[in-house]
Amino acid sequence: MEPTINTSEQQQIDAILGSGVGIPPQPTILLELDKLINRPGNSLVAIGNLIGKDVGLTAAVFKVVNSSFYKPRSRVEDITKAITIIGLTQVVNIIKGVSLRKVLGGHEPIYDKFWERSGEIATLSAIIASKQISACNIAPDQAYMAGLFHECGVPILMQRFPEYCRAFRLNQGVNWPNFREEDRRFNTDHTVVGSLVAKHWGLPDFICKAVRFHHDRLHVGHAALTMVSILQMARHLLHVMHQLPDDQWPEMRQQVFDEIGLSEEGAREFEEDVLDTFRNP
Repeated sequence: MEPTINTSEQQQIDAILGSGVGIPPQPTILLELDKLINRPGNSLVAIGNLIGKDVGLTAAVFKVVNSSFYKPRSRVEDITKAITIIGLTQVVNIIKGVSLRKVLGGHEPIYDKFWERSGEIATLSAIIASKQISACNIAPDQAYMAGLFHECGVPILMQRFPEYCRAFRLNQGVNWPNFREEDRRFNTDHTVVGSLVAKHWGLPDFICKAVRFHHDRLHVGHAALTMVSILQMARHLLHVMHQLPDDQWPEMRQQVFDEIGLSEEGAREFEEDVLDTFRNP
């Protein structure tokens, strides 16, 4: 069933599309992959052959399966074996991540900073979900996808509005867009744009909602609220890791702790544990 869109949100969507902001469609390979996966008696060989047609995607899968996380006894160089080890869900996530970066493009240094930030938040989100799986009931790969997509509206707005980076001083590498200021200056914001991308790319509805409301805890259902809390915790830890100011954290921290099952006393140890896992996978 399609998620309900209220009049105000529909007006925002119409304004975005009317302003010339382009929402990248889901790449053909993901559509073809989805057909193969949902075909009765789907064949891993056929899926591997499809992925193998793209050198970049194949390299990304091999990079993951041969990483220290999976610790294979010998180097994996067969795509079908790699899919078996990683699992189809994770392979699809890898492809979505690589495809997203390819589609959004950008060669300026700010794009590298954006992807570095997104990758770190995605990884931190997956670690948090993994450590709090019983309290959150969100799979690490779902949390990773949410982290990867939650700010994907930023590069789209960078491409649409040449003055966007200058307006938020993004090139300094410290600042990040304030979504309310985005609305004031450009009549749209990265949360709405990002949620449209997530919907078009077939992400679960609760992840789409988390992308849309990762700055606002008032308008989300339970699963999305938990995902939002994981994202906010990951963003906070990113600030801690890079010693950046985090003015919003004090007012949201208790809500985040409550939602993901942390006590005030255990939060500090938990944060250190997550960061240690991030630095030493």
